[in-house]
Amino acid sequence: MAVRYYGVAVGGVGPSAVTVDTSTTSSDIELAIDDANLTAGDVEKKNKVLTALESIVQNIAQDTGL
Repeated sequence: MAVRYYGVAVGGVGPSAVTVDTSTTSSDIELAIDDANLTAGDVEKKNKVLTALESIVQNIAQDTGL
């Protein structure tokens, strides 16, 4: 597949505040997901991404430089 970019402006809340595009959203906060290493048709693909995002959330919570 391709890289998907998810972006949200500072203060944005909820799914409706997120912009999804195939290139940069130019939002204040942006996440790019490249699913090249996830098998096409993998029913667990979304769960794998959500697990990775939870790891990122935990890391941000512990990041004293942010």
